[in-house]
Amino acid sequence: MSKAQPRIGIDLTGGDLCPEALFQDLLTVEENLHPTPHLVFFAPKMVLARFEEVLELLPTHISLEFVQTQEPIAKEERALLSIRFKKKSPTFIALQMLRDKKLDALVATGNTGALIGGATLILKMIKGIKRPGLLATLPTLLKPLVVIDVGANVSCRPEHLVQFARMGMAYQKCIGIADPKVALLNIGAEREKGTTEMREAYKKLEGLNSSSEKDPIFLGNIEGKEVFTGVTDVLVTSGFAGNIFLKTAEGMTSFIVEKLVEEKLQQPEKKSYNKLMHLLDYAEYPGALICGVEGIVIKCHGYSSAKAIHSGIQGAINLVKTGFLDKLKKQLRA
Repeated sequence: MSKAQPRIGIDLTGGDLCPEALFQDLLTVEENLHPTPHLVFFAPKMVLARFEEVLELLPTHISLEFVQTQEPIAKEERALLSIRFKKKSPTFIALQMLRDKKLDALVATGNTGALIGGATLILKMIKGIKRPGLLATLPTLLKPLVVIDVGANVSCRPEHLVQFARMGMAYQKCIGIADPKVALLNIGAEREKGTTEMREAYKKLEGLNSSSEKDPIFLGNIEGKEVFTGVTDVLVTSGFAGNIFLKTAEGMTSFIVEKLVEEKLQQPEKKSYNKLMHLLDYAEYPGALICGVEGIVIKCHGYSSAKAIHSGIQGAINLVKTGFLDKLKKQLRA
């Protein structure tokens, strides 16, 4: 399959917003995708008919394809049961096409548990990885940070957290950070803080440090208030704590942005204002990568705007273009 025009699957169903409205908004920004992809949209017949109506009003230069499915998996449905019994859903069919190399990547907005469960079941896990982790990118004062896990696993054993650290490091190396540093999200910086599992994870993560190296890889525990200083490249956490951390950060960011808008900064400050707004806008970041499965799958929030989904698509294109999956597996074997 030619990577000059990557084939990106798109599932806009099962989220909080109307798929047709998202589709229409996406067409207004699609020309900014590089390189230009072939987008494959998955949806039931009625939704696809409305997509086609939108196309008649807003002709696009991008290459599009529609795949008809049955009803989507709703966000309130039980993940494993829905994957087992809804094998004609957009999620299931899209993952099958990704497994069969008919897609290069998938971007979806629907039921997170069904998407992760389906990816694990259909795509299978990368050899040596026991649990998938949702990996999200966040801005800091110094450089982008990856957080893993932000919602795939409510509870994790210490060995899972070590694997998350290795996947986060491999991801950062793939995008050009030669020696990524790792920290463990905890309620205090001291070694003995946290639950039994967290203390055991701390000990295991110390194994990342080599006695022959001056600079340690594992920096120890870090509190939430220190994360955005940029001291670390990879933040390791359970999906339960990571999801709360991520959504709290996004909520606080939205609050700050709204307050900035209310203040209506004067013209001399406009350049700095626009730069800050761009940095704080979560829609500028490409969703969360399901890391650890044999495929590139990006999960966008159910309430994602077209701008956020556009960022997810561009993130998927970038991962395909750079051969991310092969590089990730190579880094994990190192």
